[in-house]
Amino acid sequence: MSIIKELLISMRNVLETFFGSDTDVMSNRVREIMANPADKKKYLDALERLRKLENEGKPGVEKIKLSNNEELELTT
Repeated sequence: MSIIKELLISMRNVLETFFGSDTDVMSNRVREIMANPADKKKYLDALERLRKLENEGKPGVEKIKLSNNEELELTT
């Protein structure tokens, strides 16, 4: 990754920290996932499976692979 891209990411994070809303329910990362229909389905399906496990009193881990090949691990 180029140094300019790294700087832009860092600057965005700093600006979001100072000027972002304190009442946001979803993080920016979750918003990005929800904006992609395929990723949204994978994410919500994984959350549903985790809810079922949690209701049964069992711990759970769900791994999903997003369309950008990023892997997420969701846990209860």
